[in-house]
Amino acid sequence: MTTAIYIAAVVLLAVSLLVVGVLTAGPSLGGDLAVFLVLAVFVVLIGDVVVEGRTRLSLSNVLLLGGQVLVGPFGAGILGAVLGVLQHRKVPVRARVFNAAQAACYATLGGLAFLAVGGSHDPGALRDVHDVLRHLALPILVADVCQVVVNVLLLAGVVRVSTGVSLRTEVNQLLTSVGLLNLGYGVIAFLLALLWIPAGMGAAAVVLVVAPLLVAQWAYRQHAEELRGQERALQVLVAALEAKAPHLTGHSARVADLSASMAEALGLRPQVIGDTRLAGMLHDVGQTSLPTAVVRSVASTSAALDDYPRRSAGILGGLSFLDGALAPIADHRVALDTRLAPATLPGGIVGLADAYDLLTEVGGLDGAVLGSAEARERLRALPGVDDDLLRALSTALLRPSSSTER
Repeated sequence: MTTAIYIAAVVLLAVSLLVVGVLTAGPSLGGDLAVFLVLAVFVVLIGDVVVEGRTRLSLSNVLLLGGQVLVGPFGAGILGAVLGVLQHRKVPVRARVFNAAQAACYATLGGLAFLAVGGSHDPGALRDVHDVLRHLALPILVADVCQVVVNVLLLAGVVRVSTGVSLRTEVNQLLTSVGLLNLGYGVIAFLLALLWIPAGMGAAAVVLVVAPLLVAQWAYRQHAEELRGQERALQVLVAALEAKAPHLTGHSARVADLSASMAEALGLRPQVIGDTRLAGMLHDVGQTSLPTAVVRSVASTSAALDDYPRRSAGILGGLSFLDGALAPIADHRVALDTRLAPATLPGGIVGLADAYDLLTEVGGLDGAVLGSAEARERLRALPGVDDDLLRALSTALLRPSSSTER
């Protein structure tokens, strides 16, 4: 199946679900939907916040969950489509179409799930705590879970079709990264619905619910900017290395990308993934302390060159935000020579990514560049490379890279 056919199928599914939503609960084309559409534009304008490439704080999921309660499945589906189309960034038309259809699907299905388990579109009629729990809190939780599952499956599907990454692998990674966060969105959506009708606040409830999220987004933005500043400073070290060793130009960026993708494929925690990416980016900076002639000789057998991982860790040792990256940097070469303990797994990931890129992009000791399959077969013989690491490498190679096409 091609990507275009898959996207067309998702669009058809979205339209079908919107029709089911209308037949089940009516079109819900009232003032509440208009308020939610205005909020959707606001959400798009302020954007999401992404920290370390993986932690995303978004108001759109809160909006969709609240919409499932207050404007019904059809209204939530329309809201999802609008959020998918109006993206505050440069996105190809085909991607916008998929995002709109995907969001319409999971928003509409979430709304239908809300109704299927006894959810009430009139929270004001709920008389006591038991009613609120039975007809509002529990249905929102079910809708939240449904929304997450459908979102993950559709997204994993398009990744499978477009890149060939295993559906199971992609689903596991996505659920790990978004599961708990989306449960938090469900709690916020519950508060929004509770304040909107039972408390009689109407659209003003948005101010009370969204204001803390905006403050949290601001804090995340400051943290994200701090991390970007740190990375810009570290890029100076990489640039110094590449000036001293031109044959390594681009190598650090490729190893960083590949290391992070391998860590994701192995299901490591987000913090460990971030540390592994930084280790991949900085694993060679110790070579800046070596003589230029030694560094520029790809086939050098100098003992000093063998010691550069320790030098790299020593240069970076005073930077506290790199504490988690120091061990993988120091161990990335020796980790391939021994069976890996879990604590040294990030070092093995960086070592394998480094060795693979040297063989396929930079060139081996004889100067030859190998094909991907031949390089992986050669790396399989190393004592520290097991089947799990090789599978992670193969999965990572299927993913689009920000630094190079592999």
